[in-house]
Amino acid sequence: MINSLRIKNFIIVKELELNFGKGLQVLSGETGTGKSIIVGAIDFAFGGKFHPGFLFDDSKPAIVEITFDVNSENKSLLKLISEYEVDISENEICFTTELTPLQKRRIFLNGRRISRSIVKQFRDLLLDFHSQRDQQKIFDRNFQLEIIDKFGDLQTELKDYQRQFREIESLSEQLQELQTGESEREERIKLYEYQAEEIEEINPKIGEDEELQKEWNLLSNAKEIISQATFIEQAVYEADNSVYDIINSFINRLSDFEEAGSKITDIISYLKESAANLEEAVSEARNLRDSIEIDDLRLQECETRLNELNALKSKYKMELPEILNYYRKIKGLIAESKSDITRISELEAELKKKSEELHKKAEKLSEKRKRISIKLEKEIVENIKKLAIPDAEIKIKFDKVTRKKVFTSYLQGLSETGQDSVEIFFSANKGVKLQPLSVSASGGEISRVLLAIKKILSDKMESRTVIFDEIDTGIGGETANYLGEFIYKIGRFHQVVCITHLAQIASLADKNFAIEKMSKKNISEVIVRELDANEKKEEIARMLSGTKSELAVKHAEEIIKKNLRRIDG
Repeated sequence: MINSLRIKNFIIVKELELNFGKGLQVLSGETGTGKSIIVGAIDFAFGGKFHPGFLFDDSKPAIVEITFDVNSENKSLLKLISEYEVDISENEICFTTELTPLQKRRIFLNGRRISRSIVKQFRDLLLDFHSQRDQQKIFDRNFQLEIIDKFGDLQTELKDYQRQFREIESLSEQLQELQTGESEREERIKLYEYQAEEIEEINPKIGEDEELQKEWNLLSNAKEIISQATFIEQAVYEADNSVYDIINSFINRLSDFEEAGSKITDIISYLKESAANLEEAVSEARNLRDSIEIDDLRLQECETRLNELNALKSKYKMELPEILNYYRKIKGLIAESKSDITRISELEAELKKKSEELHKKAEKLSEKRKRISIKLEKEIVENIKKLAIPDAEIKIKFDKVTRKKVFTSYLQGLSETGQDSVEIFFSANKGVKLQPLSVSASGGEISRVLLAIKKILSDKMESRTVIFDEIDTGIGGETANYLGEFIYKIGRFHQVVCITHLAQIASLADKNFAIEKMSKKNISEVIVRELDANEKKEEIARMLSGTKSELAVKHAEEIIKKNLRRIDG
């Protein structure tokens, strides 16, 4: 609720501050005193339109500051406060709106500048303007459906339905993502499967090509290698004047001179080492010769296998390690694709089941709404008849939801609020056909229908400040009594700020404020005073008879007592 309202340099308000309380707050005054400026300031502070002429003094900024008490039971408000990280350590939030001489508006929440779009989010949760402009929402079919759900206490069922509705939306998105490009993915997976099968069939091993190449080189040159190994052995040992004999002869010749110097000793040592190395070389040549088989069949096998491996490398333009890495990758993609296919099947089955459940919930919710709407129609009619529409008729008509574009077939025929599209039909006169409220009701009739609905739902809605700006125009007599009763009862659950000229409403106020317009030199200025108990009686006396005589004040006192007894009794 609004704790305090401070207005400075706004239209014909130089400066004023009002401290509101719980329940019904009534502002009254003579015609033309500028009562609606208070409502206009609140509207402006929460993003309402402004125009040149809003400044009392064109050289200074206009400022409207509104402090709200934060109700811990208003969950929607607490969620928004948390979203924007607003400090509520003192259990208050303060909105300050400034209009500069250059016609620039700046809005602050607890001293931090915010955008107009953000302040409008708070406006919807903190304020309910009952005015010609703001009451247009009753024509909104979603709002009309919301009225039924609140009246019938169906919010819990609706939230359960909406939870499953959003779950189906999420699952449908997953399914759509998996199904998108399915044919293209199938072709790609077919290619992967073919490639994997081809690689598996060849079954390459890392380094296999290099080893085979070595073996092929040996086998293809076997005859020549054997021949050369035999030739080496003969040349070293068996031939006349063999290499081995020549080296030994060198050793023998130099041995006679070994004592002549160390150089000769070194030469002899090198020759002996060479002879030993020759023996090793010949030995290896014999082993090589003995180990080699001239195997044309194995040579052919090596050649065939090498051709397979080289063809594979050429096709994929990769070496064997890279081919094997690629094989592992596509095997993973194939497995993943099979998993996707399984997931698609699972999702389709899950969505079918949940969709059937959701349609049943929507049907059950619709049945309850239809039963509840009959009772709601009756209550609205009973209440608006008291507001001087004696022949009123109300009918809430139900249709199925029709959506041209449906995100998913699983939600066909449903919206986030169920399967129902409703519209309130109205007639104010006997014999006049019921028509949609938006075309059949005058502005005054719409206002009274909405007032009756607010009264009926006052204990079912999250608390906020309800603002009535002279909705009593043209009302008097017993109707005024009922209007006062309605507004008073709304004030038992919500703070109500009411601009009125009716004594019947003012007499029920928890706080009364008098609005006066003072003329000073060439300028007028609005003054607002909070009234004590005696001043309240005097103000009601003025509203009743235009005077504050002793008799009028006594009559006002009786009116106050009578109205409170009637409502509370």
